[in-house]
Amino acid sequence: TTNECDITSRYRFGYNYISSLNPTVDIIALIENDDWYSPDYLETMVKAWESFGRPDLLGTNYTIYYHLKLKAYFTMQHEQRASAMNTLIRPGLEFPWCQDNEPYTDEHLWNTIQNRIVFHPHKHISIGMKHGVGKCGGRSHVDRLNRYTEPDNGFLEKTVDAESFKFYSTIQL
Repeated sequence: TTNECDITSRYRFGYNYISSLNPTVDIIALIENDDWYSPDYLETMVKAWESFGRPDLLGTNYTIYYHLKLKAYFTMQHEQRASAMNTLIRPGLEFPWCQDNEPYTDEHLWNTIQNRIVFHPHKHISIGMKHGVGKCGGRSHVDRLNRYTEPDNGFLEKTVDAESFKFYSTIQL
């Protein structure tokens, strides 16, 4: 409803809605509709969540960010947290949310909820796609572009499925 970042309010709404909808839901995946997820993303994440004893938060210890306009990427390592796009969270937890216009909901969740595990999957299961179109959470869509130090050189085609590669290849920015 405003031009302010609203990613926290959207996450909170979805989290509260799913938590109240069905008390038998075991885990919620924070999925961002502009990012790429491997076809077995949820299976990989849930198996890891179960193998680590079903913590309140589970996520990957790195995130690949790919800029569609620059056709380059970088990998962010983070051993104590995960990006929101790579986070599973247990429903029904009681914790304070950050401000609605806070663009780094993920950092808040990972600093607030103590029963958490990060892991390194056996293969790439997601890529944060940066584009700079519309309302964007976080950074690196139109700023901090110097972080994209790795030229594509076939990376995207080798990593994502054929249908996704075709889709991302048609986007003109």
